[in-house]
Amino acid sequence: MLKKLRNKLLLVNMLSLSAVILFSFTVIYFVTYNYMQGIIAENLRSIPPDVMTNAILSEREQLPERNAAEGLRVQGDTDLPMDYSKSFVINISKSGNILSVFSRIALTDEQYVKAARLARQTDAGKGRIRLAGARWQYIVTGENKESIVFLNVDDYEKALSRLLLSMIAIGVCVLAAVFLMSYRFANRAIRPVDESMEKQRRFVADASHELKTPLAIIDSNAEAILADGAATVDSQRKWIERTLEESNRMRALVDSLLYLAKAEDGARENPPFDLAAAAEAEIGRVEAVLYEQNIKLTLKKYADNVVVNADEERLRQTITILLDNAVKYTDADGEVTVEIGKGKHEGYIKVSNTGAAIPLEDLPRIFDRFYRADRARTSPAGHFAPDGETRPGGFGLGLAIAKAIVERSAGRIYAASANGTTSFTVELPLR
Repeated sequence: MLKKLRNKLLLVNMLSLSAVILFSFTVIYFVTYNYMQGIIAENLRSIPPDVMTNAILSEREQLPERNAAEGLRVQGDTDLPMDYSKSFVINISKSGNILSVFSRIALTDEQYVKAARLARQTDAGKGRIRLAGARWQYIVTGENKESIVFLNVDDYEKALSRLLLSMIAIGVCVLAAVFLMSYRFANRAIRPVDESMEKQRRFVADASHELKTPLAIIDSNAEAILADGAATVDSQRKWIERTLEESNRMRALVDSLLYLAKAEDGARENPPFDLAAAAEAEIGRVEAVLYEQNIKLTLKKYADNVVVNADEERLRQTITILLDNAVKYTDADGEVTVEIGKGKHEGYIKVSNTGAAIPLEDLPRIFDRFYRADRARTSPAGHFAPDGETRPGGFGLGLAIAKAIVERSAGRIYAASANGTTSFTVELPLR
C-alpha cells in the first residue's frame, strides 16, 4: 500500500512538473519563433529592390528588355549590407515576364523562373518556398507588385531547431533529476507513515498479548466454577477474586489506552500550579517504599515557586511514574535523585537513579507503548502504588503515558543513560 502511495506521489509530481515545463518551453519557443519571424519580415522589407536593380543595370549598361529576352541575371558587387548576401530580387512585368534579377546566389535561370512561378501562385503577397535545397521566404513589393524579394531563412530555421532540441534535452535532464529527487523525497515522506503503521501493528500485537493473559485467566476461573457444581460460594471465592483481579487489570489497561488516545488530540490550556510543591508531595508518598527497599532518596531544589502551566493531577501521575520507574531499576543500595529547578522559559524536574544503563539502541523507543527495554526485569503485577490505587504502567505504558501527559501540556520529556546513571527530565513552560 505504501509503495502505491509513493508511486502516486511520484506520478502526480512528474505529471505536474511535465505540464509546467511543457507550457513554459512552448511559450518560450513561440515567443522566439514570432520574434524571428519579425526579424525576417523586417529584413525583407528593408531590401530596396528598385535601387539595387537600377544601380547595377546602369553600371552594366543593359536594358531590362534585353535581360528578359536573353535570360540574363544581374550579379555583381554593390555597397549593400552583408545581410543581403543571402537574398535575391526578381523584377517582373505586368504580364508576368521576368525583367531582371539581382542576386549573389549561384542559382540557374530555371531556378529563378521556378521561384517567380511559385511566388505568384498565391495572392497573399508573401510566403515561403523551397528552392535548391534551401528555404526562402519572400514578399511581393512595389506599387504594381513588380518586385519579389526572396530571403534565405535556413539560419533562422536552424536556430529554432537548435532551440527546440536544447529545450527537449534540458526538459529530459530536468525531469530525470527531479524524478530522482522526488523518488528520494517520496520515500522520505512515506517513512513516517511506514513507521506509524509499524507502530500501529506492534501496538495491536502488544495490546492483544496483554489482554490475552487476563482473558485466559478469567476463562479458566469461569470454567473451574462451572465444573465444580457442588461447591459452595466460599469454596468458589478464590476463583471469583482472581477473576475480579484480572478484570480490574484489564480495566486499568483499557483506561490507559483510552487516555493515550485522548492525549493525541494535542496540547491544551491548563491552570498554573507549583511544580516543586507537587513533586515534594509525590516524593513524600513514596518515601516509605524507598526506605523498605533500602534506596536512598535525595531531593535537590534549585528554585522555589516553579509555577508551570500543566494538568496538575496528570502531572502528579507523571512524577509517580518516573519515581516508580527509577525505583524499579535502581540497583541494590542504590540512590534515586530528584532535581527541581527552572530556566529562562521553563521549569523542570529530573528523576535519576543508579543502576544498569539503558542500551543506546533502546533510548529512542523508550517512550513507545508496550515497549520494555528489559522485559525480564519488568514486573507483570504492575508498579507500586503508595496510595493503594492501581497505577498504570505495568503493561509497558507508563513512560508512554508520561510522555503523552507532558506533551499535552506543551512540554517535553527526554531520557539519558550513561556511566551507571539513568535520568528522565520533564520540562514545562513557566507561567
